[in-house]
Amino acid sequence: MHHTKAKADLGLAKVIADLAAKGHTPCISLSEHQPYDLIAVLNGGGMVKIQVKYASLKNNGAVDIRFRTSWADRNGTRIRGYKKQDFDYYAVYCPNKERVLYIPNTPDCPKAVRFDKPANNQSKLIKRADNYLDIIRRESSETIRRRPETVKT
Repeated sequence: MHHTKAKADLGLAKVIADLAAKGHTPCISLSEHQPYDLIAVLNGGGMVKIQVKYASLKNNGAVDIRFRTSWADRNGTRIRGYKKQDFDYYAVYCPNKERVLYIPNTPDCPKAVRFDKPANNQSKLIKRADNYLDIIRRESSETIRRRPETVKT
């Protein structure tokens, strides 16, 4: 598959199917102008905002996570990095492995996640795909900000 929009649409469809199969409820944004692609209502309660990415497996057995968005307008191509408050997770669909990875949008999130064992058997500092196959339950930044105050009676 070559066209960027077709890859994005396939990635979104695969993430929706994966979330539903895991018991979460995916909710699609009504606008393409949001910094996230969908919201997942988690089966254990709470919700998270998700930015979907499509990433092919590289020769070294890893996928790279792109921490930016790009678009074109009459002034040319624009590129902007994401902010922490934009969303809670990257959902990275890898077509070569037919897997979706859920990477938290934190300052220390991995730049690459490895499906295959490194050729040099290195294990330190390696981020294994197996550790990112589901959303780790935590409250989203949006849930925390919008929680109603406790009313004293």
